[in-house]
Amino acid sequence: MLFQQPEEFKFGSIQELIEYLNDIFVNSPLYAQEIEVIGDITHSRYSKTGDLYIELSQQVGNSNYSITIYFNRTLVSYVLQHCQVENEKELVNKRWRFQGKVSFWKRDARYTIIGDSIIPIGDSEIEKKRKEILKVLEKHKLLRTIEHDLIELEPIKKIAVISSPTAAGFGDFQKNISHARYIPIVHLYEAPMQGADTVPGIKRALLAISKSKINYDVVVIIRGGGSKSDLMYFDDLELGYLIAKFNEKIPVLTGIGHEQDSTIPDYVSWKNYSTPTEVSRDIVNQINTYTDNIETLEKTIILTFNSISSKTEALLSYNTLNNIKYYLGKEITTNSKKISDTYQRINNLVNIIFENSEKEANISKISEIQRFLDYYIRSYIQNLESKSSTIISQMKNTFEVSERKLITTFQDLTRSSPFAAFLNNGVLVKKGEEIVDSIKNLNEKDEVKLIFKDGEAEAEIQKTEKW
Repeated sequence: MLFQQPEEFKFGSIQELIEYLNDIFVNSPLYAQEIEVIGDITHSRYSKTGDLYIELSQQVGNSNYSITIYFNRTLVSYVLQHCQVENEKELVNKRWRFQGKVSFWKRDARYTIIGDSIIPIGDSEIEKKRKEILKVLEKHKLLRTIEHDLIELEPIKKIAVISSPTAAGFGDFQKNISHARYIPIVHLYEAPMQGADTVPGIKRALLAISKSKINYDVVVIIRGGGSKSDLMYFDDLELGYLIAKFNEKIPVLTGIGHEQDSTIPDYVSWKNYSTPTEVSRDIVNQINTYTDNIETLEKTIILTFNSISSKTEALLSYNTLNNIKYYLGKEITTNSKKISDTYQRINNLVNIIFENSEKEANISKISEIQRFLDYYIRSYIQNLESKSSTIISQMKNTFEVSERKLITTFQDLTRSSPFAAFLNNGVLVKKGEEIVDSIKNLNEKDEVKLIFKDGEAEAEIQKTEKW
């Protein structure tokens, strides 16, 4: 057969292949020789047995190279003390010179350096590059200076997620977002989250979101799993510019690294989180908080209206009207009795005058007395009518003031409610299961349901006009 492989390069199992590669390494000049290598530490951790594993990385062009440095637990204390650091986390984001021997780990089929010393050099090239980018962004006032809270935004209903569809972080995000009482719409814009195509992929996704006709509430950039050294690909000046400017249109949330890792997008995003899970939990909390507030407002409106209704009924009840009638009757009776008593006194006085002056009485005096009596009686009647008019006017004013207070209270309670139009003898508009309280949430050809107090109707939006 043409181009047939030599027999010795056919392997019956993976073990045979790895054993063959190990034999080549063992017989090479590098085997068991002390070597020296310089690189940036991007991650360090302890194993369960106390051994120290350090990830050494270097970026060359669009390629990223990394290798693991292994220190036996018996050397760890000495190594940290020699480097003048208190724990392994202080080794990260710095540049070091390592000495040790290269080993081929057959189980994982990879090369590892068995370290025996570390010599500090200074800030890592990764950290230097990041600081230079941050300096430029700060000069142009693009770095985030205020720590925002999601409660500042409107209730989140539509989310654009930039991530790899196979990333563990995206799966965690979807799982946690389903715990919201009102589950938002989530659209995935695929982009690599590691390797040289990371930044171009994110740029393409942001451009696609910008060109879409969907009014997203937030954009979320998330990454889960993968090598820590892959985070260096996110440190890009152009990406920092793009995200900072994108915040002016749609807030960008990031959940890229872990607790101790920060990248350029974390410094320019509207809000950053340590993990995708933290992003989703905060969004769920925002949605649930708004939902609770709406339900509380609804209960408050119902209780307030019930209270106002009860007070109004009491004010206009049969007993109240009877009380008013009784009060007016009492006043009329009192004044009538006064008139009657006065009239009786005058009548007695007239009789006495007639008895004492019967001989001197004449028609002119009788007429004068009659005019006096008529004037006195008219004065009392006018006084009674005036008091009755005043009482009726005061009651009318009391009813008018109560009515104005009732209308004002109703308007204050319903002004910011999505049911405002409905409660003010208007109509409630629903698109699907969503209550529409703004013209910006409607588009031409949208099918909506109009809910009146006495029925409902379906309609199609022909034209919209914003005020």
